[in-house]
Amino acid sequence: MLQTKVANYRKGRDYQILKSSLGEGLLISEGELWQRQRKMTQPSFQSQRIAGFVRIMDEHAQRMVERWERYAVQQQAFDVVPEFMHLTLNIASQAMFSTNLDSDTEVIREALEVGREYSVDQAWAIIKLPPSLPTRRNREYTRAIRNFHQIIDRIIAARHSSAEGVSDLLTMLMEARDDSGGAMSDKQLRDEVATLLTAGHETTSLALSWACYLLAHHPHVTERIYAEVQFLSGRAPGYEDLFRLKYTRMVIEETMRLYPPVWVLSRTPIEDDEIGGYRIPGKSEILIFPYITHRHPQWWSEPEKFCPERFSPENSAGRPRYAYLPFGAGPRICVGLNFAMTEMVVILAFILQHFRLEPASDSGPVRVDPSVTLRPLPGVRVLLRKI
Repeated sequence: MLQTKVANYRKGRDYQILKSSLGEGLLISEGELWQRQRKMTQPSFQSQRIAGFVRIMDEHAQRMVERWERYAVQQQAFDVVPEFMHLTLNIASQAMFSTNLDSDTEVIREALEVGREYSVDQAWAIIKLPPSLPTRRNREYTRAIRNFHQIIDRIIAARHSSAEGVSDLLTMLMEARDDSGGAMSDKQLRDEVATLLTAGHETTSLALSWACYLLAHHPHVTERIYAEVQFLSGRAPGYEDLFRLKYTRMVIEETMRLYPPVWVLSRTPIEDDEIGGYRIPGKSEILIFPYITHRHPQWWSEPEKFCPERFSPENSAGRPRYAYLPFGAGPRICVGLNFAMTEMVVILAFILQHFRLEPASDSGPVRVDPSVTLRPLPGVRVLLRKI
């Protein structure tokens, strides 16, 4: 469904629910439109481009760590989830727009939260009311998404009228051309920015939150990361340092094995198909669960155990390619994969040079909330020990 017969499969109905907020962005679009968008967007996420964004990641991580210093000194427990949501939203907006969106952060945060809850309601609703029906929830959703789109439209309009050259993702998207030399329309630009801003910050923040949860309960893993990052001498890692942070990367990979933020993928076949001897009717709904695949004992020994070493080269050799798919797989694999992995390695390596994480004494069990993304409920409360 994701690779060899991908032409026969379209995104499932759950993705269509997101269309009213994300439009025809790269996550939602299909067919020739998707192919055109992918070709135009892909160059913006090449390695040399991402290297230029590491400074932005460093700066924002530094500000967060300075704020966390106060938590450590006061021995104040706190929830890391909103902290990472704020951090990754600021990084994404700076990388995309070269501007600080602090004044708009609350509007964007509200729009994303309302949009997430609305999508969950729509996915589970037996009777789906059209968004045009003026119910309280529909009015709230329409207002939040309108405010979100207005922020993006304002930034695009300002960039069009500016004579100043700016090197960021928005400029790269505006300068991108398809095979016939055509540029993206403002509507397509808005859809792509909304998609990248939404998908690019929530999934990363959740993976970092789950990593902190696991590290707080596995101090021996924290000690191995601390040993690995000693060469940084307290500074944030640069792009050239990433190849030395192998164990830190393995910790992130293992975190996303156990708690993949994108825990389910849906596909709909255009025509009837047969897979593994099973008939797949056309227009049916197929669900692929990375959460289950990542814990399948056929592919993973002691699958419930947190063991970053399973992602070492020697332990990964021979593992089926599709046993691990936190970013999807095939032609529609996440375009921002390298950006997200770089961001998570940079942030985690910086944090663990300064703090040890412990579970907060007032924190109860953390449950998984399988909504649009895999969220920890009621959050990840930690206590920091200054190094």
